[in-house]
Amino acid sequence: MSKMEKQVKEQQEEEAFLVTLKNEIPDAEWWITHIEEKTSDTRWIWSQYKQNPSFLKEQIVLAYRGFSKLPREGQYERLPFFSQRITGNPHFFDNNELAERLLHHMMFVDQVRKGNPDLTMPRTTEELNDLLALYGLYRDDLWNFVTCQQLYASIDGSSHPVWEAAVKSKTVLNVPMKELLKIDKVWPVKGNRVWVVENSGVSSALMDRLPTVPVVCTHGQVRMAGWRLLDLLVESGATIYYSGDMDPEGLVIADKIKQRYKEKAVLWKMDVASYEKNLSNEDISERLSKVDAVQSEELIELKEQMRFRKLASYQEALVSELVQEIEGYVQDLK
Repeated sequence: MSKMEKQVKEQQEEEAFLVTLKNEIPDAEWWITHIEEKTSDTRWIWSQYKQNPSFLKEQIVLAYRGFSKLPREGQYERLPFFSQRITGNPHFFDNNELAERLLHHMMFVDQVRKGNPDLTMPRTTEELNDLLALYGLYRDDLWNFVTCQQLYASIDGSSHPVWEAAVKSKTVLNVPMKELLKIDKVWPVKGNRVWVVENSGVSSALMDRLPTVPVVCTHGQVRMAGWRLLDLLVESGATIYYSGDMDPEGLVIADKIKQRYKEKAVLWKMDVASYEKNLSNEDISERLSKVDAVQSEELIELKEQMRFRKLASYQEALVSELVQEIEGYVQDLK
């Protein structure tokens, strides 16, 4: 067989493989078509095909079975229980099996087609956890937590005694996802604003100086517990006032919050004037590509200025101004 004949034969076999998949799982044609395009994120899948096409087909079908039975929107499920429900093995989708990797890839492609073109395949545990969270799956509901103060909550329509006691005693709570799943409503103790920061040091300083004000700390990138709490707050009618570091990563977080909550999220002290006032000497040139994904109109000018300056500006320098603005709002409530 000539080299050309061999190539034609291989191509025909690949096409037949893809046609068989589309026939067997027609609802997954959007994903199969993406694999067919042989983009860089699918090379490992084609590598698996060369090793064992029949095994790959079996695993693709299994992965799609899992994708088609994900938790409904607004619901959550522990990954081991999801795996048990789909395969009978609680660790099947959490031990680097081929079907697990294929499931993650399907989620990635699904997000891209839903309008998140700058998303990349997860490379770290945190990125993978974030991707799973978009589909209501979580690995650890104790370590995944958010920190807050001066918020009331209800469970089954009744005031939650722990949150109520924390408000009265001015206690800061670290609330794990495990407990947030039981909560049906959260609202600020005063007014309709909740002050949200991602930096734990800045958050602690605000809590020290403003112990009776609703403050939330996300501890960097917003994880599942953070999204759950913010969702509940917005559902109750609260407005999120978010402030973060003005570096590439900080702008991405702010953009995600603004895109998710629209007019119910105000980007607080994340403007060019605040950025210029507190410039550090940290060169962020190699990380600037991250801001390409930022789309919120309120961040465009800041994004361009950051590209020009190539320097970061951090929240610690703004604490006094943050406190002053919150005090002004609290005073107006009286």
